[in-house]
Amino acid sequence: MAGYDVNGKVALVTGAGSGMCLSLTQELLKAGCSVMIGDLTLRPEAEATAAQHPHPPRKAGNPSVAFHKTDVTDWSQLTSLWETALKTFGRVDILVNGAGIFEPPWTAFWNPPGVSPEAKDPADASVGAYQIFSVNTIAPIRLAQIAIDYWLQNREVKGNLLWVSSVGGYLHSIQTPLYFASKAAILSVAKSLQGLKQLVGIRNSVICPGPARTPLFDQEFCRDRLGQDDLALSSEDLAVVMMQLLTEAKYGNGTVLEVLMAGSKEGPKIHQREVQLEALYPTVNPLEGGSKVMEEERKFMGLIAEKGMRSTC
Repeated sequence: MAGYDVNGKVALVTGAGSGMCLSLTQELLKAGCSVMIGDLTLRPEAEATAAQHPHPPRKAGNPSVAFHKTDVTDWSQLTSLWETALKTFGRVDILVNGAGIFEPPWTAFWNPPGVSPEAKDPADASVGAYQIFSVNTIAPIRLAQIAIDYWLQNREVKGNLLWVSSVGGYLHSIQTPLYFASKAAILSVAKSLQGLKQLVGIRNSVICPGPARTPLFDQEFCRDRLGQDDLALSSEDLAVVMMQLLTEAKYGNGTVLEVLMAGSKEGPKIHQREVQLEALYPTVNPLEGGSKVMEEERKFMGLIAEKGMRSTC
């Protein structure tokens, strides 16, 4: 099977104003891929990258960067981000759902709304929502819907979807249960979509990093989670792995790839492994029969392949 060539493609990357997704943006640009950044702001290093690759490009055919200020918790802003990317570049081939937060005090399990003075999630909301889920879970799912619908309506565009989760998606912590749960939900959605590559050619992968030295851990409330002497990945380390997930033929079919920096006799080393969540599946069929379930699943897949998301599912 052939890999996926990003040269000449367009990527929409949320959270690329800093950290690992900025490093990914820089790798994509080196490979000839233009990038629309969706974030609240650009750190100085991101501004420098955008200045080096202005849009429109100084020379026709060169990759370029555009920035659209986006609060991903606002669905109207997500729609505006997508439409601006299409208007700016004419197409979107790649979506990287990278925006995320790490259970800050204002949206944390141990600071309940209406109880803790730290909490900013309203206790009397008519539609209750923890902001951490709005950022880490709901926004990427909504953007994935928009992207997959676009790719199914424009079959000549070879869609490529990359989610940023965490090893916390299948580990557990009493200190930050909402963060871990928000990342676990991403894994479930991505695995549920794993048939897209074979069905309609849309790639779909997840990166699950361990501790990494990114601006996320510069914030006061989570500095205690990563010590100065702790082994950790760099943003550049993660960008290399993300490029592998986007381009290598063996990935893209619901791949969940764990990336950790670990110690060894030779010194720190990056470890990668595909996480087989299927190991958690029941060892016995919980349904009597079960053939009807699979029959309906196949029928549904056929409907999506034929009509996309604009039919009655």
